[in-house]
Amino acid sequence: MKILTSAQMGEVDRLTTERYRIPSLLLMENAGRSVADEMEKACDRLADKRIVVLCGRGNNGGDGFVAARYLSLRGAHPTILLFSDPGKLRGNAKTNWEIVQAMGLQIRILPDVAKARSFLRKTAFPDVVVDALFGTGLSKPVGPDFKPVVEWINRASETAFVTAVDIPSGLFADSGSVPGPAVKAHLTVTFSALKFAQVVPPASDYAGRVVLVPIGSPASLFENPRYRLNLIDEKQVSGAIPGRIRDGHKGTYGHVHIVAGSRGKSGAALMTGLAALRSGAGLATLWIPENLQRDVVGKFPELMSEPLLETEEGTSDCADADKVLAAGGKIDSLVVGPGLTTHPSTRKLVWKLVHGSPVPVVLDADGINAFAPPAEPLENRRKQPIVLTPHPGEMAGLTGKKVSVIQDDRLGTARDFAVQNQCHVILKGFQTIVATAAGDAYINRTGNPGMATGGTGDVLAGMVGRFLAGWNRERNNSGCPELADFLCAAVYLHGMAGDLAAEVEGEESLIATDLLRYLPRAFKKVRIG
Repeated sequence: MKILTSAQMGEVDRLTTERYRIPSLLLMENAGRSVADEMEKACDRLADKRIVVLCGRGNNGGDGFVAARYLSLRGAHPTILLFSDPGKLRGNAKTNWEIVQAMGLQIRILPDVAKARSFLRKTAFPDVVVDALFGTGLSKPVGPDFKPVVEWINRASETAFVTAVDIPSGLFADSGSVPGPAVKAHLTVTFSALKFAQVVPPASDYAGRVVLVPIGSPASLFENPRYRLNLIDEKQVSGAIPGRIRDGHKGTYGHVHIVAGSRGKSGAALMTGLAALRSGAGLATLWIPENLQRDVVGKFPELMSEPLLETEEGTSDCADADKVLAAGGKIDSLVVGPGLTTHPSTRKLVWKLVHGSPVPVVLDADGINAFAPPAEPLENRRKQPIVLTPHPGEMAGLTGKKVSVIQDDRLGTARDFAVQNQCHVILKGFQTIVATAAGDAYINRTGNPGMATGGTGDVLAGMVGRFLAGWNRERNNSGCPELADFLCAAVYLHGMAGDLAAEVEGEESLIATDLLRYLPRAFKKVRIG
């Protein structure tokens, strides 16, 4: 699902009219009608409620005029408050102003600050408020002229239902920050594509429930390769879940090899392997230090294991790198890192595996730390994809930036690193980011604070390994989704499993293996819709 900047949205609107001859007046008509439609769904018995529609002088106000008109046509009795001199209205907004005047809708004109303040001070809060003051083009914080209006709406929201037209007034469409006074909406009806402020907090916290509605722009306009930001949604995810065929067998659904574990950290390897199986892999093999075999073999009979020579500290030794690579011709993806440690010999093992793997590679945990400077180049000499799954601390080690700097610009950090290193990055945390080597980025909205517990990253690594294996098996078939879709599916389902688990277990009591138990429900939910 595309997330567009204000400029990109303006380009779509312009091309809709210039290229496809769809009048901008019709787009405004569709937008305003959609607002009325969604309000009817959200609020019972609108005809019996006191409704106030606050309009500015721009196109957002024009959308408000249309919404008021449709509410009136459906039996409601909205009052329009125009915070402008009507003589300053232009274009489609002026046309729709003339329509609501001709229809005799109740209107109050408040062209200056003093008049507006006086009127609002005397006005009882309504049952429903429609915010159509400013649209996505706002470029400076709300000033003293409109601050009292925004504050009045927010006081009213304690008892009234507030609907924002396109974006809550006071927010910048292209920013997740809240630059000044802003409307706190219960519902935001936005048009054609999502905006950054509706997705990323703290701005998104002001939008309430966001409903995206099409208003007539052809779908081809959103396929512009320059529009690189997206929100992961169920449609994208369901398309990347490999279907099961009647005559399929365990080899059909991918074999994931996992190089993981060290003395005291066998659990990381087990959770990674089980996650690969729970998310659909036909086979999963753990490559673990030889003295861990007794801790692992037979504990979960579905998992296979192979021993690796180990160091005195109980970590995997680089001497067995060729042994792992020799098995690569029979597998579909390689996961490296959970519980490995950063022992010098283990780091060398990671470098050799990443450089020489004949299949796509997932780097997690100490697999990522192995490439913190100084390190070997992050590259696969066989041109296989590399996917990194860092948390902010691991990203800090890779980039040399402070964690706070990374958290302030998660999207930019992930995207820049992916492009510069020609890899794919899954930056974990609140609203996990998936960034591709081509510069595309995806924001995930599943997951909850209960997942902030040891082992959930190992589960994600196994899931990414399984989905990477699925892509590798299908990559040469026509109609195969993009690699990014498979990565997004793993991230989305991982978060959804956490959400389903939290509903039952509670966030405080959630542990990583709960995700494994709830993964089947997550898959089922996405498949059914």
